[in-house]
Amino acid sequence: METEKARVYRPVSADGNSAGTLGWKELQAGACRVMQDYCGRDKSEPVLLRGLEWLRSIEESEAARVRARNPHELWRTLEVMVRMTVGEMIIHASLARRASSRDLDFSRIDYPDVDPPEWKKFVTTRLEGDQVRTGALPVGFWLKEPFASDYAENYRAHSAP
Repeated sequence: METEKARVYRPVSADGNSAGTLGWKELQAGACRVMQDYCGRDKSEPVLLRGLEWLRSIEESEAARVRARNPHELWRTLEVMVRMTVGEMIIHASLARRASSRDLDFSRIDYPDVDPPEWKKFVTTRLEGDQVRTGALPVGFWLKEPFASDYAENYRAHSAP
């Protein structure tokens, strides 16, 4: 709990008068630029990996210097940090999907085959320790066992009478 409190309130304790501190807007602009440049419409493994490096670099350097002078700025700073985490998740999922998809409007220039049958699936990501793991689930996985009985039971339990 103390570690999380320290992480959340670190921007408040940053010295806002010292040279080199950043506001949330600058942090947001940097993160957005990385996602636009390295995870845009047409993707490839080398470009996605470079984008991941840039997001991590921003997290280690610029995010450590961000400051918040009031609760609103703290909230916006934390929001940007969450968006950077989501950006990393998107890049990892994009790296794991090794096919282009018309339905997803997803283009991998290093995998030009569009909608091959073996890629009709969801890409999953999860964090195990400090490693990102990717996996896959078939389309309609919730309709098959063991999910189907739990899904139907859960629906009945939470639907209106």
